Amino acid sequence: MARTSGDVRHRYRIRLCVLCITYLVRPFGVVWYAAGWLLTRSDACSFGYLFMSSAGTPPTALGKPQEVTNERVLDKIVATAMGLMAFPSLTGRELPVMEHVESLLQGMGWRTERWPIPNDLRFNLFAKPAGRNPRVVLTTHLDVVPAPDDLFTPTIVDGVLLGRGACDTKGIAAVMIQVADSLRREGRDDIGLLFVVGEETDSVGARIAVPMLRERGVEFIVNGEPTEGKLVIAQKGVLAGKIFVKGRSCHSGYPHLGVDANAFLIDVASELRSIDFGTHPVFGESTINIGMLKGGEAGNIVSPSAELSFWLRTVSSSHVLTETVHAAVTSVAKRVPGVEVSVTIDVESEPIELVPLPGFETTVFCGGSDVSYYVESGARVLMYGPGSLTHAHTDTEHITLRELGEAFNGYLTIYHALRGGVASVVVD
Repeated sequence: MARTSGDVRHRYRIRLCVLCITYLVRPFGVVWYAAGWLLTRSDACSFGYLFMSSAGTPPTALGKPQEVTNERVLDKIVATAMGLMAFPSLTGRELPVMEHVESLLQGMGWRTERWPIPNDLRFNLFAKPAGRNPRVVLTTHLDVVPAPDDLFTPTIVDGVLLGRGACDTKGIAAVMIQVADSLRREGRDDIGLLFVVGEETDSVGARIAVPMLRERGVEFIVNGEPTEGKLVIAQKGVLAGKIFVKGRSCHSGYPHLGVDANAFLIDVASELRSIDFGTHPVFGESTINIGMLKGGEAGNIVSPSAELSFWLRTVSSSHVLTETVHAAVTSVAKRVPGVEVSVTIDVESEPIELVPLPGFETTVFCGGSDVSYYVESGARVLMYGPGSLTHAHTDTEHITLRELGEAFNGYLTIYHALRGGVASVVVD
């Protein structure tokens, strides 16, 4: 039976109440974690994971550290992930989830800093062990794209975690938290965490973070995105924009009296799709997507105006490709007297080569990410994460528990490689 929006709002209020209570009873972590574990075995599964997540690192009955078993590490990752996924943190609405993570990390013993977004209530969250600033920072974003209400109630089916943010990127954030905390508890004080806002739109969080990371002398930034467990050696650039056309309307029975804006844009789209925007031995082939065409007033009126949106994944200089786009539009316009056309560029970033490491399968990332800004921090930048970008932004977004466990090993391996050592903790 489908749930109504009122049902969803009611469940969300319950989640918020659960979180408020968790912060009051955190000193009783053993009981709280146990209660959460029991709930995960019932129909109240998602609330159980909120309990477990907010309890922080599960304590032993004696209150002393206990050897982490593979199953227990994975349980903590899943609990943390589902706790994060319960928040509908659409871009611009990340405040509640950031406050949740802040409380979670503080309860685990991390020193946290809020890096505020100007003229906004939102903030990035930076965390480090007590002492010096970290050399290595694991980072990802906590905003998500819109989704049906039921995707904000995460579920597990046959070893697969389902829900918005499972792979993009709350599952990744959960792995990072457990990796960093396992290192902190080993006495490693050179590891840090950074969770940012706004990646799905304007990357405002990453842009604000760059000078803060530079100021703290961070040497390595490991950005988390769903890369299928492969180390990204390069990210394509982006050139995205719009083409606006003004024609002249007339009766469709006498089209020669008008200037058809729709027909003009169809010709422009065809011209753009015929262009070879280049290939590169590392980045691969440039691609173009005509994402939107809209215009006209009615079927019996020659269209007086129209608009086209395009998105190029680039492998060469965006400046040169911008000139190529303008030249293509001008070429078509010369064939259509009376048309008025303008081109705007909305997004522009250059292709980037990232830090490679031996022992990893590698890939080229064809989506956009915050690394476009992190490379300006002076740190060396890597990108790695579990899950597939092809599952992100869909109504079937998911990640397998196996992928989460493998990512725990992957991030540990990256950390130790950057320090010149060998990872020793394994999660099956």
